[in-house]
Amino acid sequence: SRNSKKDDVLVEVEMLSVDAFVRTMLDEQAYHGRVEIGGALPALGYGTVVGAGADAQSHIGKRVLGMVTASSHAVGPMSMSEGGFTQVLSIPGVPQRLSLSLLSFATGLAAYVGCFKVLKPPRAGETAVVSAAAGGVGSIAVQLLKTTGCRVVGVAGGPVKCEFLKKLGCDAAVDYKAGSFLGDLDVACPDGVNFFFDNAGGSTLDAVLDSLALHSRVVICGAASQYSGNLNAGRDAKGRGGDVQGPKTYLKLAERSSTMAGFNVMHYMTSLPGAIANLCWMHWRGKVVVHEQVEAGLDSFPAALEKMFSGGHCGKMLVDLSKKS
Repeated sequence: SRNSKKDDVLVEVEMLSVDAFVRTMLDEQAYHGRVEIGGALPALGYGTVVGAGADAQSHIGKRVLGMVTASSHAVGPMSMSEGGFTQVLSIPGVPQRLSLSLLSFATGLAAYVGCFKVLKPPRAGETAVVSAAAGGVGSIAVQLLKTTGCRVVGVAGGPVKCEFLKKLGCDAAVDYKAGSFLGDLDVACPDGVNFFFDNAGGSTLDAVLDSLALHSRVVICGAASQYSGNLNAGRDAKGRGGDVQGPKTYLKLAERSSTMAGFNVMHYMTSLPGAIANLCWMHWRGKVVVHEQVEAGLDSFPAALEKMFSGGHCGKMLVDLSKKS
């Protein structure tokens, strides 16, 4: 909790985003900041300012976005850099709820930066693979990569998600839970993998590294397979060591003269205005469609977070607080 100040606003939360980074914040040495026992779960969200301190009265009635936590109301300053809020962008033809998906740091902007700003993007005739491709980030990355003219192969868990990926536009979809996964990946990528957008890590990363073509690019966006227990387990006080799996096959990078790079979208701030403009343009043209799974009511947030890691959703997961569970 925090003491209210005269420049604080009170926000009535309307919509929450369910993002993978939230799970990492439940660990002792979390990169994004640790949630204390008994503390509120962190969550990006938006809502309407319904109250304000003496110096913030002009913000009453505005719809704002920020780290609101999984709660019905939130208090903070009108400054994202101070852990508070910023006014939701009002862009013609782009519903404001897309501020939590298409235009979110944790979703659409991460997908855009990973596809186009970290390493050389794929081109026509090449094959790109996206892991966790049926999730919020992955499903947007798939559509962005399709705009380059390359073949796009999505990796996801289970036949329902693979069918979703085919409807999304993937040239092939591979089920990492299937016993035939490695062979299926070879069939889907007969000439090897030229570009890999990785959200999963673990054994999926190993498999794709084994399939790299010459001069390939591997972009590490996340490692969802490692978030539930492995990410910070076994680390020392300086964050060294630990039980994270992989990559066992990293020497393929040398053998294939290939490059692997990770990124933090917050380190690409100068790229974000252009990213926002291009994402909106692609959305207007129907090139990027946001697929949402919306759960109802604040009480559904914990189950929604669990569903993210058990494979129970496709697209962007949201929790609508205006609806009762």
